[in-house]
Amino acid sequence: MTEKDFAASYIEKIKNDLKKFPDDFLGNDECEELSLPSKLLFFPPPLFDKYQIIDETGETIYSTDNQYKAKYVIYANRTRPTKLLMPKSDLRVYQIVRDYEKYLDNILKEIEIEFKTNFPNSKGFKRISALIFNSLNISRY
Repeated sequence: MTEKDFAASYIEKIKNDLKKFPDDFLGNDECEELSLPSKLLFFPPPLFDKYQIIDETGETIYSTDNQYKAKYVIYANRTRPTKLLMPKSDLRVYQIVRDYEKYLDNILKEIEIEFKTNFPNSKGFKRISALIFNSLNISRY
């Protein structure tokens, strides 16, 4: 097995079991509905403690002073929804984002363990993990 074969097999494995954000992390939270364009969104560095989510043309889609709300929108954008439910409670937004990031970190740790088992002398883990996450349109901020 080559490193590319390893990546391809992991992409197939994760694709079938990957939890949906935020649906699989929301409970019976009181939410507000946000309208989003069905476009690729970007999360540039904050400017004067404001977090802005922009589209590929540079148009601001969402702006907040709460980094977890910004991450929430970006993580949800993986599937390009036009409507997004976001909890009204800042604490719940934080908890959901934290849980999702732990979930992604656990996936990454699992990939790393298996990669190092199959390729003990390779230094290509970062490249392969980035390939896997990019292929599945997963981002981790």
